[in-house]
This record gives sequence, C-alpha cells and structure tokens, in this order.
Amino acid sequence: MLNTDAQLPEDIRTNLPGRNAVMTQAIVVDSSRWNRVLAERGLAPATGKLADSGRITLTRKDVFNCGEQQVTADNAFQLLYCSLAWGLGLTGSRLHQRLDQIAEHQDLAGRLLVSAWESVRAGAPVSEAYGVLTTNKGAGQIPWFGPAFSTKFLYFAQGSAIEPRHLILDEVVARNLRDDVWPSSPGGAWWPETYQRYCDLLTRWAASASAESQVGRKVAADEIEYALFKRQVPSAK
Repeated sequence: MLNTDAQLPEDIRTNLPGRNAVMTQAIVVDSSRWNRVLAERGLAPATGKLADSGRITLTRKDVFNCGEQQVTADNAFQLLYCSLAWGLGLTGSRLHQRLDQIAEHQDLAGRLLVSAWESVRAGAPVSEAYGVLTTNKGAGQIPWFGPAFSTKFLYFAQGSAIEPRHLILDEVVARNLRDDVWPSSPGGAWWPETYQRYCDLLTRWAASASAESQVGRKVAADEIEYALFKRQVPSAK
C-alpha cells in the first residue's frame, strides 16, 4: 500500500531539476521507422515533428504541444503517437505489436482516447480519467497500451499551461518509491485509486517543497516525478 502520509524524501528535495529541465527532457526517436510502420498498418500518418525523417529529438514540451490541440479523434491519435514515441525512445520496444493492436482496434482506441482527453480537459478526478483507459485492476482497455503509457497520455493531454495533476507513473518511478513509501509497488497494472493516491502524494510533496525557504520557488508535481525517475537507488545485494 502506498503511504500517502510520507514526507518528501530529502534526496528528492535536494535534487529538484527545475521547470526548464523537465520541459526540455529530450528523447531520441527514429521518425523514419515510425512513418514506415504507421503506413504499413494503414494508420494516419504522423504530423508535426514526428513526421520528419531520420533521428529526431522529442522533448516533453514537444509532446505537450500535441496535448494543447483541439480534442478530436485525429488529434488524439497524434498525441498517442507522440507520447508513445517519447516513452519508447530510439529502441521502440515492441512498436510493431503495439501499432498492430492500435490498427486492429482503431475505433475503440479513438473513442477511449477522446473520452480520456475530454475528462482531463473537464478537470475530472485523476482516477476517473485514468479509469477510461484502464480497467478497475489497472489493465489497459486498449490492447498493448497499458497503464504506464496511459499515464503518459493523460499527463501530456493536460498541456503545459496548467499545474500538472495527471502525472507519469511507470516501472522506474514505482520502483524508486519502494524504500520510502511503497514497499510492494508493482511494476504496472496500478488500480485507478492507486494512481489517484500517487498523484495526490506527489502534488502534496510539490507543495511542501514550494513552502521551504531552501527551495525558494514554486515546484510543480512533475518535477517530483522527474526527480524520482532520475533517482539513484542502490541495487539490492
């Protein structure tokens, strides 16, 4: 069980990356590969930066730009592509299998992605928007689009102009929380209420850091998430 009463870890407080570092976190992507596999499956071609050829870098800000567009099915697929590409990086782990399933379930994917995006825009509870894309047990509603990528989609769907409420949760972040607050954290399949508690905890930690004179500035919750992702945790012996 995630301990939502835990205090902000000292090593996280002293290693806050700052807003610019979060927004400019860059991932190398093979856009030519993306263009090819999308075309092979009859999926809508990528637009914007992902439509370029060769190796490109996608920053968080680039993906946020997709999340700041009008909510439509076409734009939802572009946000899906960008958030997947940013999350998978250059290796594009199991990209073919993932896009095979998206192609096979395009209507379902379009409906769910638009519904989740609309929930984010409407300010719905975090668990509600997450629950659109996952089951009550945290499995993905869209085949091969699991909970970690669901949280990435929701995070970028809110855009960069507001305080982030929907935060990225993946295997690395969950593992790096085990020593402090989540001893038995699973690597995936987080229940909607668990994801809500996680987002609430990081939001509270951000407020706590913002109130500290040593920090001296406003801290956003995704700074905490990024610091957790980058956290160096000793390997178990």
